[in-house]
Amino acid sequence: MDAVEAIREEARARTRSDDASHDWAHIERVAATCLSLGREEGADMTVLLPAAYLHDLVNVPKNHPDRVSASRESANGAAEILRRHGYGEEKSARVMRAIEEHSFSRGLACTSIESRVLQDADRLDALGAVGILRTATCGALMRAAYYDIDDPFARRRALDDRRFTLDHFPVKLLRLAERFNTASGRREAERRTRFMRVFLAQLTAEIGAGGKADEGSWGLPVEAPTATGPR
Repeated sequence: MDAVEAIREEARARTRSDDASHDWAHIERVAATCLSLGREEGADMTVLLPAAYLHDLVNVPKNHPDRVSASRESANGAAEILRRHGYGEEKSARVMRAIEEHSFSRGLACTSIESRVLQDADRLDALGAVGILRTATCGALMRAAYYDIDDPFARRRALDDRRFTLDHFPVKLLRLAERFNTASGRREAERRTRFMRVFLAQLTAEIGAGGKADEGSWGLPVEAPTATGPR
């Protein structure tokens, strides 16, 4: 077993999450995306893949005040694992830097191609079909309602994604593609974002929020689908 595979196995053994949006399946998806994007962008896989496997070593709930420190704690926790599997100081530092810099909430600039690819791969998992599932999971964990029954698309109120899961789409998800680092990541982000807009247009019809999706910041199709079931 090579070092990267050994790190993967240890990371899997240490991943214990009641949060389905940050479980081992999430780690595997991010690693697979890193492999795809990293090849296209010329990343060092001996740095990128361990960073992917260890990037959520410490998982802090989204609404916890210590959330911003999770990537730093994950990077610190990775140090001993990397040393145990033969990584020297210089390469360990590169892995740890990628882990710390990838975080959305931390807001650090990415200083290496491995950091940029890991950040893009992690953000891609917030978009598309999987992103919709993960958004619903996070909302449930925060005890948020799906949407404001009186004003689902926030025409007359301020957006609040801690209270309403649907609000997370315009607050963050629909604007995320603009913030991608790599050309290959941005292309996939735009594709997944288009799917999410179709989902939101369908939701507009199903909850009776009006046949016209004119919520500018939501970027929905002009005509929402017609609901076929009961409302």
